[in-house]
Amino acid sequence: MLKLEKLNSETFEDIVESAVKEIARHDTSWNNLQAADPGMTLVDLLAWLKAMQHQYMSVIFPESKRRFLELLGMESRPVQCARTLVEVSGAETDLRIPEESKWRAGELVFENRTPAAALASRLKSVVFRSGERAEQVEAGQLGQGRLFPVFPGLGAEPVREPREEMRLFFTDPIPSEWVFSLYVSLQEDPRRTPVREGDAFVPLARLSWEVYTRDGWKEAEVVRDDTHGFLFSGFLSLRYEGEMAPLEDQGFAVRVRLLQDGYDLPPQVRDIRFNVVEVFQQDTLVRQDVFRGPAVMESHLGLFGRHRVFVKGEEGWQETGFSLEEQDGKQVILPQRESGGETMVISYGLDEPQGVTLGSGTGFSHQRLEFPLVKKGILDLNLLIGRGRGEKTTFTQWEKREDFYSSGPRDRHFVMDAEEGILQFGDHVQGVMPPKGEGNILLGQCRVSRGKEGNIKAGQIRKLDALSPALAALTVRQILPASRGEDGEKLEETLARAEEALRSGERAVTAADYQALLRKIPGLIVENSRVLTGFAGPEDRRITLVVQGAGRAREQALPSYEENIRQVMDRHRLLTTQIHVVWPRRVELVVRGRLAAAPYGQDAPGQVRRRIEQFVRDLNQNFGSVFSFGELYCAVDLLDCVERIESLSVEPVGEYIQKTTADDILAPPNSIYHITRFELSFTGSL
Repeated sequence: MLKLEKLNSETFEDIVESAVKEIARHDTSWNNLQAADPGMTLVDLLAWLKAMQHQYMSVIFPESKRRFLELLGMESRPVQCARTLVEVSGAETDLRIPEESKWRAGELVFENRTPAAALASRLKSVVFRSGERAEQVEAGQLGQGRLFPVFPGLGAEPVREPREEMRLFFTDPIPSEWVFSLYVSLQEDPRRTPVREGDAFVPLARLSWEVYTRDGWKEAEVVRDDTHGFLFSGFLSLRYEGEMAPLEDQGFAVRVRLLQDGYDLPPQVRDIRFNVVEVFQQDTLVRQDVFRGPAVMESHLGLFGRHRVFVKGEEGWQETGFSLEEQDGKQVILPQRESGGETMVISYGLDEPQGVTLGSGTGFSHQRLEFPLVKKGILDLNLLIGRGRGEKTTFTQWEKREDFYSSGPRDRHFVMDAEEGILQFGDHVQGVMPPKGEGNILLGQCRVSRGKEGNIKAGQIRKLDALSPALAALTVRQILPASRGEDGEKLEETLARAEEALRSGERAVTAADYQALLRKIPGLIVENSRVLTGFAGPEDRRITLVVQGAGRAREQALPSYEENIRQVMDRHRLLTTQIHVVWPRRVELVVRGRLAAAPYGQDAPGQVRRRIEQFVRDLNQNFGSVFSFGELYCAVDLLDCVERIESLSVEPVGEYIQKTTADDILAPPNSIYHITRFELSFTGSL
C-alpha cells in the first residue's frame, strides 16, 4: 500500500522556531524577538494559521473513509448474533413453534428465525447397513463416546457401486410437509477448511434422503444441511410429502443412501439428536410484515402481541382499524379500510407501555431523538414517520444510514449515534427533516442483540417463553455452546481489515498465492501442495497444481476435490492463466542392505527401518525431491546401533525415473517416495 505523507508533522512551536530562524536570515535589524514584540505576535498568528491548515489537510473525516471503503466493496460489519442449538422434548402431540419465539437464558433472549416443530415422535434406533450386513444401535447408545461408521462398507478405495445406507427409526410418524430437524455429531478432522455461509462447495459424495411411506421409499427434500454431506457436525432439516408407514415392525423409518462415493475420509458419527431447533441471540421488539393478500400472522409477536395496521394509499401508508379472525386454524387480520393491494402490520410486545410510538416531529433541522436501545446493538431498525393529522395522517418508511454524506434533500434517512443513544434526522439539504406532528414517529421494525455477550455455555437455555400452555410445558435443553456472536465493527477495525485485505490481495499470481488459496478451499483437507510451470514440457504454459489431500485423496484424484479446486482458482486466477490439477505420483522403493550391528546395540533392525522411513517422510514434504543416496547412507551410518555398512542400495520402481552414477534418484516433479519392501540383513550383536 502507498504510504501517506503526514502533513501536520510540525507542531506550533516547531513552526514558530523555524520562522524565527528565517527572520535572522532576511533582516538583521530585527533583533527584538521577545513575545512582547508586535512583530512576534504576527509570527505567532501566522504560525497558528499554518498549523491549522496542515491539521485539516491531514484529516480524513469518517464520512470520507466510509466512501473509500465502499469503493473497495467493504463496509463495517454489524453486530453478529450468537447462535446455538436447543433440543425440545416432552411434546404429547405434534406442535408448531412460531417464528421468533422467545427462548430464555436468564436475561438473554434467543429466537428461532424460522418456524420450528416439537414432534411427539422420538428417535428409537439407528441401523448402519452395507449390502446385507447391518448393525443396529439403540438411541441410548449414541453419544457415549463410541464412533459408528455412517456408511460401514467404505474402505481405502472409493466404492464404484455403493450399497451403503444409514436408517433412522422413530416411535411415531412424522407429519407430512412438516420440516423436522436433526443434529448430527461427527468425528471431525480439524484440518478440514470450514464451509461458511455463501461459500460455493461441491459435496464430496452424493446422498439421497428418503422416508418410508405407504407407497414405499419416497425421496425427502433436504431443506438445510450444515453437515455438507457428513463432513462436519451440524444441523440438518428435512421435509417430505406422503404418509409414513412402519417398516418391519422396527418403527417409522428415514434413511440416507450413498449414491456416489467421493469421500476422502469415510464419515463417523458420535451422536444424533432429534427435535432440534437453531436459535439466535436476538430480541425482536417490533416486527413489520407486509402482505399482498390475507394478513396471516405466524410469528410469535404476530400471534401473541399487539398490532397496528396500515393500508397502502397513493402517498403512503394510512392507519386503519382491524379485526382478528380464525381461518383454517390460522390467525388472520382483516383491515376495516379497503387496501390498495398491500396491508402492513406492525406487531409489538404486550409489555411495551408506549407501543411503537417513539416521539413527535418538531419540524426543525437536525432533530435529535433519544433512543437508548441503540446502545444495546441494533440488528434491524426502520421508522414510520407521518405527515398530516388524524385519519388523514400518511406514514412513509425511513431508512437507517451510517451518515448523511450521500443523502439528498428528498431522502428519508436517519442516523444512529450508539454512544449517545440518539437518532438524528436531516436538514432538507442532506436528508429530509421529520414534519411537525404529535406522536408521528413510530418504530417500524426493531431487533436488538448483545453480540459477544450471547456466547454462553451449553445448558444455559432452559425455558421457552410461550403463551401457549403446550409449548410452555416443553422440556428445553441447550446442547451446544453459543458461538459466533460479535459486537458491531468500529470504523477503525474496518479500515484495518481493508488494509489487510489489500495487503494479502485477491489474485493468484505467485506460487505462494496459489498455495495459500489451496489451504483455504472450503470443505477440503490439503496436506501438501506444489506449484509448477512447464509440467508437460517447455511448451506447457499452464499453472500445474500438485495437490495432496487426506485419506483417499492423498495419491488419487477425487472428482469432487478437483471441481472444488477449479471453482476457487477460477475466481482468483489471472484471466489468461490456465489451471492444471494433478495428484502425487508414487515412486516405489526397495531397500536392500547388509549391515553390522554394533556391540550392545538394541533393536538394530527396527532402528534402521525407522530411520530410513523418517528420511523418506522428510523427503516427501517437497514433491519431486531428489533422493540423495549419500544423505541416506550417512543417516544410517550415524546410528549408534550400526557398527558399519557392508552394502546398501535403493532400487526405484516407476515410470520416468532416472538413477545417477552416485545412485541418486531423479523423479518427476509430482512424485512421492514409498518404501514397498525392506531386504536387510544384520551381522554381529542384535
